[in-house]
Amino acid sequence: MNFNWFTVWLLLGMFFIPLMSFAQGRTANWIFGDGYHVKFAGVEPEVLPFIEGFEAYEGASCISDKNGNLLFYSNTVRIWNAHFQPLFNSDTLPALNVPPSSSKTNGTIFLPWPGDSTDRFFAFFQMNDLDNRLYCSNIDRQLDGGLGGILDEFKNVLVWDWPVFEQLSAVKHANGRDWWLIVRRATAGNDEFQIGLLTKNGILNMGSQSTGFRGGIAGELVSSKSGSKLALTTTNDVCFPLPPTIGLYDFDRCSGIIDFIDTIRTRECYVTSYGLAFSESEQMLYYSTNNRISLYQINTLHEELSDTLIFSLSGSSYFLHAGGQLQFSNNSNDIYMAMAGPDFGTGVGGVIYHLAVIREPELTGRACDLDTFGLYLNGRQNSTLSLPNFPNYDLGPLVGSPCDTLTPQDTTQTGIFNHPTPRKDWSVFPTTSSGLYTLQSDQAGWLMVHDLYGREVIRLWHKQTTPFDLTAQPAGLYLVHLRGADGTATLPRKIVRQ
Repeated sequence: MNFNWFTVWLLLGMFFIPLMSFAQGRTANWIFGDGYHVKFAGVEPEVLPFIEGFEAYEGASCISDKNGNLLFYSNTVRIWNAHFQPLFNSDTLPALNVPPSSSKTNGTIFLPWPGDSTDRFFAFFQMNDLDNRLYCSNIDRQLDGGLGGILDEFKNVLVWDWPVFEQLSAVKHANGRDWWLIVRRATAGNDEFQIGLLTKNGILNMGSQSTGFRGGIAGELVSSKSGSKLALTTTNDVCFPLPPTIGLYDFDRCSGIIDFIDTIRTRECYVTSYGLAFSESEQMLYYSTNNRISLYQINTLHEELSDTLIFSLSGSSYFLHAGGQLQFSNNSNDIYMAMAGPDFGTGVGGVIYHLAVIREPELTGRACDLDTFGLYLNGRQNSTLSLPNFPNYDLGPLVGSPCDTLTPQDTTQTGIFNHPTPRKDWSVFPTTSSGLYTLQSDQAGWLMVHDLYGREVIRLWHKQTTPFDLTAQPAGLYLVHLRGADGTATLPRKIVRQ
């Protein structure tokens, strides 16, 4: 048989080129800092024209569709659509007192709504600078002629009625559909994480977890690419006492439980840790310093954690130059770092016209190949610390685990999602029992009970008063909601099977 190799390679190219662009997907567009717009669609990132009127000193987020087309972006204070215009019905988001930009480190994030296979609904989370609380607004892409807008009935929903610190992150649940929300709770001991679970039926409060970690308000909270590890840095800069400034944790994607591993401090007084990123293998953890541009590497596999200095900008001093946030790139193994400060010429100050790039993040020490002039930002000086706050949107189910409840079923959950109706005229009692409960509501519909892994354990037709029995189910927390005949569902309520 005679092969036409040109035809073969052409066909292969036609096959792989769409995969390359698709692989970047949700994180293809980076909008951050002083109006920078970088597109990751090919082998090399493309720096696009500046977005005038946009500034994100710290908190920045954006999201693209599955093919890499820009959908929405935010600086925590405001939100815009793909045409660089204010998002429809976003003018009365939580009042913020620091226009035009927010100083919340990870103050905002976009998440696709679980169970929506139409790529239509999104959850937008933002921290309010006035009350330091976390709010959620739901976006429907069908509004405003397909550019999207915020739904009135799901706008400015208070997630938790207590203040939080500036670290907000999200990790896919092990079922590959739902999202764990993770944020530091602003408590007196400031050593607690607050955990929520975003499901297709709403947000479940999973409570707080004490971690033994105490530090300042700001700094990044990041997860590893697999979601199995978390790292937290805070901007304490005092010399006495010496609180830990970086925390390393294991994270269980099934249960949402955070297990403390170890902590490490920055080396110098008044030079604080700020940005964080894991390498793809999770072995290396990098952090930047906020009061001068420096980069350190931590080998997470060492029995005792210690840091290695990779780079420190000579001539920079307290409050003049700052290392900013770090972000992993999905179209390569590179890690990018923001750098801010005044322009002292092409020597000391020239780096702030660039993003630094770690080219070989798995290698030890300076072999990681840090390029401080890695990505030129087209001649605009950077005065901010921000990079987009991205979770790993492509993280799939933890195959074979008890939480892998959607495989080998259709993990896209095909069908148009109906937003939950926030009804208050229904109740479940008791909330804690050995297994016997009753749902009471004048609304007819399907009574549905799910465990925390997303598995449906009961479905009964309900009219006014319906008893149900969980005595055959294991002890634990369960979610109850009522799905009406029109497909809408109430927000879930928690019950405990003792």
